[in-house]
Amino acid sequence: MAEVVLFVPGFFGFGAFGHPDRPLIEYFARVEEALLRGHLRPLRFAVHQPPPAGSIAERARSLHAKASELLAAGATRLHLVGHSTGGLDARLIAHPGYRALPERRELIAKIGSVITVSAPFHGTPLARRLGRGAWLVIPGLWFASILASRGRLRLAGQAAAIFNLLKRATLQQPTPTDQVIAQLADVDDETAHQIRRFLGDVAGDHRLVADLAPEAMAELNRTLAGHDVRRPVSFVSVAPRSALSVRDFLAAPVQRIFYDITSRLAAGPVPGDARIPDGPWIGRHIQLGPASNDGIVPAWSQTVGGVAQGIVLGDHLDVIGHYESVGATFLRSGSHFDDARFRSLWEHVGRCILPA
Repeated sequence: MAEVVLFVPGFFGFGAFGHPDRPLIEYFARVEEALLRGHLRPLRFAVHQPPPAGSIAERARSLHAKASELLAAGATRLHLVGHSTGGLDARLIAHPGYRALPERRELIAKIGSVITVSAPFHGTPLARRLGRGAWLVIPGLWFASILASRGRLRLAGQAAAIFNLLKRATLQQPTPTDQVIAQLADVDDETAHQIRRFLGDVAGDHRLVADLAPEAMAELNRTLAGHDVRRPVSFVSVAPRSALSVRDFLAAPVQRIFYDITSRLAAGPVPGDARIPDGPWIGRHIQLGPASNDGIVPAWSQTVGGVAQGIVLGDHLDVIGHYESVGATFLRSGSHFDDARFRSLWEHVGRCILPA
């Protein structure tokens, strides 16, 4: 298997849904293609499927099991590439000071690099400010946006399916049935079941919300200080400040309002153990400040020590291929992220893997 790039999804993370050879939805959309454009030496790619909203400890244990499985299958070295909480997971399994995992000196020795994108190393104020009910609704909204961007929302079934979802939400049953998903998305029964099971996992276990509060992350970081064997190479995403945008509101009113809300809730004072990041911009740039964030995670949370390998103008989902110019509008941030910026970001990531 030689060297393997192991992608680690974040909060609400998944690998792909649909047939393995013809995935309907991918978390890291077009990322492998962008890395290959960066002329990487021969590498294999693998995608981890973490507990989507389970505790940090549970996510780290699942990644440890996946990494061990790949090494047992013949991988000579692993490059961990994590988005959002996936970046935090990657840091933890490569960190000998993280005691929730067994001793793993040999595994850590085979980790060539830890690369993070939009990772909440210091948590996010959004985790403690958004109500429990909202966290249960968000995955459904995200899926609706991604499906719409792929042209999968069948017009004939939308009204009945949305009515069904609203009725179930009123009854405090936020997870739709397989039939509702199949009707709304025009997917086969197996894919609908995969999506429903994922949403059920989020509804059944969302301990990660509390774990990502800045206070909880500060406590975790106190136990880790000074022991990074593979120091994370971090890329920071920052979107424009929330403000009235007639253009974005008219184009996608619900998604624009949602971004304005989450962006405001994700802003907060810089904790004593965090810093506003410093590093080169990849393409367009804006002024960074204490309130800068990507709609989900503050800029000050996305590095361990304040140094970024690169900073990109884009929201939390832009950077993994779900952006406005390809029709994905879950967060209408007004960053105007495009193919060129996406490819440039991941080519920069690829260059960090090359010398590892």
